[in-house]
Amino acid sequence: MNMWRRLFRLWVLLTAIWLMGCVWFGATNWHWFQPSRVYEVADPNDEKYRVDVPPGTPEDEVALFVQKSAGSKWLRKECAKDRSAPWCDVAASFQMPRQYFTWQYLAVSIGGPLSLLMVGYALYWAFSGFRRSADR
Repeated sequence: MNMWRRLFRLWVLLTAIWLMGCVWFGATNWHWFQPSRVYEVADPNDEKYRVDVPPGTPEDEVALFVQKSAGSKWLRKECAKDRSAPWCDVAASFQMPRQYFTWQYLAVSIGGPLSLLMVGYALYWAFSGFRRSADR
């Protein structure tokens, strides 16, 4: 019985190492602790946009994000090239969403240790001789 307790402690240690590795992978892959970059973008009507962008985002994605996000502002007739209103000089601010994890990342992070625990429990059950406990 002491061996099973040692194996469970080994599983806890391996799980802690596994989760620290997953956190390290996520932090380096998705730049969790790096500050955002700021882009100043202008459209063909000289309307200005200020976009907070996660690090590592290509400029093409920034332009596409502004085009999709700023559709209603482009429809304003007061801010056309030949007209000017005071609110047209103010830059609209947008923030691109950051990706902190994916569901696959979460499944691998938690699924690895849980599957190891289930395999260990199945081996314990098999080596104990498929016996029922005495208290039943």
